[in-house]
Amino acid sequence: MVKTSASQKDSHNFQVPATMSAFLAIVFLSLNMGKSGGAIKPVVTFTPNWGNVLPGDDVTLTCDVPSTVPEEPRTYHWYKDKRPIPGDKQRLRISISSVERDSGDYQCQTIGGDISDPVFLDVTINHVILQRPPSAIYEGDPLTLRCHHLRFFDEINTKFYKDDQEIQSSESDSEFYIPNIMMSQSGRYKCTKQIQPYDRPHVVEHSDVSVISVKELFSPPEIKVTPSRIIGGDEMTVRCDTRLDPLRGGTELHFAFYRDGRTVRGYDVSDTYRVPSSQLEDSGNYTCEVRTVSDTVRKMSDEIYIQIMQIHDYMIMQNIIRLVISGFVLSAAVCFIYFHNKW
Repeated sequence: MVKTSASQKDSHNFQVPATMSAFLAIVFLSLNMGKSGGAIKPVVTFTPNWGNVLPGDDVTLTCDVPSTVPEEPRTYHWYKDKRPIPGDKQRLRISISSVERDSGDYQCQTIGGDISDPVFLDVTINHVILQRPPSAIYEGDPLTLRCHHLRFFDEINTKFYKDDQEIQSSESDSEFYIPNIMMSQSGRYKCTKQIQPYDRPHVVEHSDVSVISVKELFSPPEIKVTPSRIIGGDEMTVRCDTRLDPLRGGTELHFAFYRDGRTVRGYDVSDTYRVPSSQLEDSGNYTCEVRTVSDTVRKMSDEIYIQIMQIHDYMIMQNIIRLVISGFVLSAAVCFIYFHNKW
């Protein structure tokens, strides 16, 4: 007969209390929130796409999860200022009631996935606000600004300004649209709106201001050539070097190359132009151009001159360099002997 030890009995009969299970779940969730290297990192988006709202507005938050599996069923968790809030669906609808209750950083997460970066929802108490998207604005992005007012008011006239210069005036249109914004369009934007309460006869003008800072999508390209000295028949490699903002790392760029203003290679995803066997006629002033697929942003490099040398020209140049170096060494030796004997 096999006897069972007390420790074996304890291990078979041990059960985790309900309070301990809840505690472990919270610890697991906290660890999960701290992850940064998961394969799935969702993104919180707003509908309508405004980062600042007024009491009485409705906002729908969506947890967008990149996935190769269409319509994959998931359970979602929502957080405000790193604290869990009710909601387990992909979309979370909020009826804005107060600054204290609804302003804050919102995040979402799926089970086993990373938590999203925080997106700030700014609830403002004002008669009029200039609404803008919650995310960073990059060159080439479409941008819509909205001059928004409290409910229960009639709007009379809306004006938009950039750096105190009027850029739009309308009796009915409360939005200002830029299809492809450039960095030069950064600045101080303001809107004014004449509004009238439903139960009052007088009209009052209110305004709001927002500073728009447009970020660089990719740096101006620099053209580079290897090797530094090219002899006819050598392979020549010309590269168009640019740096894409890491937060827009998924943006596809296309590259083109020109010699003396004429296209030698049209737009392509490769940032490199190769000539397997360079010839004298490949010499010239080279530039390269980078653009987005949508062609909303394009930038040209400075010009560099590339000289393809014939072998005899290269040998002559090498001999000249040797003669110059030899002359320098000889002169230094003569000077050394002269001053040595003088001392």
